Amino acid sequence: MFVKRNLTDFVETRNGNMYFEKSGSGFPVVLLHPLGMSTWVWENIVEEVSNSYTTYAFDMLGHGKSDKPNINFSIPDYAEALDDACQILNIHRAHYVGNSVGACLAIDMAARYPDRIDKLVLIGCPVYNPNEASSRIEASKKDFDENGLPLTRTLEDLKERTTFANPTQELLELVNYSRNQAGTWVQHLSNSLNNYDLLARLPLIKASKTLVLYGAKDRLKSGAPVLENNILRSSTMILESVAHVPQVESPSLFTNTLINFLS
Repeated sequence: MFVKRNLTDFVETRNGNMYFEKSGSGFPVVLLHPLGMSTWVWENIVEEVSNSYTTYAFDMLGHGKSDKPNINFSIPDYAEALDDACQILNIHRAHYVGNSVGACLAIDMAARYPDRIDKLVLIGCPVYNPNEASSRIEASKKDFDENGLPLTRTLEDLKERTTFANPTQELLELVNYSRNQAGTWVQHLSNSLNNYDLLARLPLIKASKTLVLYGAKDRLKSGAPVLENNILRSSTMILESVAHVPQVESPSLFTNTLINFLS
């Protein structure tokens, strides 16, 4: 009889303790959340996925319940810390599922540690040109106060930014809570993302298969052809009626898509 194990704990990395939630049994699946969010974005899909796999949902350093290091991080720094955590937890090879900046982190893991990755799922991945970083960073300053803390989002903000196709008050409260929880690390990670040279990493990915996944309402979906054309053994799927965080808006649709791909 299948017995599900649920575990919440912390694992030490070179730059602080990282919080994770573990569930299920079987081949591991690593789940990486978007900017300014945390493990809550996976809670509606973990139960079904963990019937076939061991899921590990991590809070990136500076976010959720994980430590906030006293230095600014680049995306490769996040990857090194995540690999520290995975090696301690004996996750030596896994499927990696990343959403938004979590997709960029999954890409860096795949490029840096190709033997650690089996299948790769990139959800709502931002495809930015680092040559435009300074202008994007300047434009993003309006999202933070004079102390670098994130300003409160509104329902209109979530819709305009295509975070969700149909945002609710509950989702708004979750987003604002997790952004406040991360504090200045939302801006730190946003700046790291803007400076990240994603295009240089794509040819280094050797995953057995990669799924490029966007919601039809996601304003970042124009990046899909760039990813598919530069990652070996990749394909693209567009999920109707959802936006940037499809696993939250349509858990059943997302879970079916994910399990079919991982199978």
